[in-house]
Amino acid sequence: MKKQTRNLCIAAAALVILGGIYLAVSSREEQPETVAVGNLADMDVTGFSYSNADGTWNFAKTDGAWTNADDATCPINNDTMQELVDAIQGLTADRSLETPDDDADYGLDDPDYTVTLSDGSEDVTLTASVQDTVTYLKLSEGDTVYATSSALPEGLDNGLTDWIAYDNIPYATEDSLTEIVWNDMTVTRVMEDTAEAETEDSQADTDETADETADEAGDSAEDEEEAVKWQITDASGTRTVEQDTTMDAFLNDVRGLYVLACADYGIATEQEKQTYGLDDPDSLHVTYTTEDGTASYTIAIGASNGDDGYYAMLDDNGIVLVLESAGVDALRSVSLADA
Repeated sequence: MKKQTRNLCIAAAALVILGGIYLAVSSREEQPETVAVGNLADMDVTGFSYSNADGTWNFAKTDGAWTNADDATCPINNDTMQELVDAIQGLTADRSLETPDDDADYGLDDPDYTVTLSDGSEDVTLTASVQDTVTYLKLSEGDTVYATSSALPEGLDNGLTDWIAYDNIPYATEDSLTEIVWNDMTVTRVMEDTAEAETEDSQADTDETADETADEAGDSAEDEEEAVKWQITDASGTRTVEQDTTMDAFLNDVRGLYVLACADYGIATEQEKQTYGLDDPDSLHVTYTTEDGTASYTIAIGASNGDDGYYAMLDDNGIVLVLESAGVDALRSVSLADA
């Protein structure tokens, strides 16, 4: 009897343990993997501002286009700005703390980022503090603190110039280049036609029989090759040269200039240009053919930015770019004086 009672107790205990495991697993499965950060996703955002260690920037959306709320003349890249706003509205967290400790315990008393979204009638502010591998978030409309191990959108580290819309250097193939003006030197493509014609006339032998005569006329084949040459005009005069390795390097360097970033906008006066060495720049003017005809662009190259590039301006459009230094140095080092 005692043995039977003991077996029943063991069985009952096993059922309790299994039941607890089942409830724990079921509870874990029912919990969402992430939680939404408030109701940000429901907002029709028309105003957006954010602060980071470098400053505060404000933007407004009108007729579907984002602008700099502090300067309407500043050209904003609408697509990348909207991507950042969408990313913020889609923020999720690993867990939410409904009864959190003081903000200071999460670094939210002095946040790394402050973001404000507006729909025209309501402003919602989000603060974020990065603590080692965990980022804590809090909305102005409640006390809940959200914790996530996911990184915040990279755009929150940007400054204003990272949002400026600018034209990149047009792409031109080497074969499409027709003229390059590099400072005081002009290099123009010259095409020389070299034709080699080969004609074979074959006339059939005349048989002894006068009634039968056959004429065979051979086809005339003409092969044309175009030899590329370039006319160089500089201080020493004008000369025509074949495309050799030095010319190859020059053409590659002309086409190899690469834009790293945007540095400023609205630069028009000589005094403003002087800040970037663009008041007396190196000048590159490139003409090339397209499917629609002929196109061209001009790049003014100024001073070094003190880091990894040179300031430049495309077609005098007022937007200061930063060109990769390696490309500029290579172009400046090529000499066609002995070509």
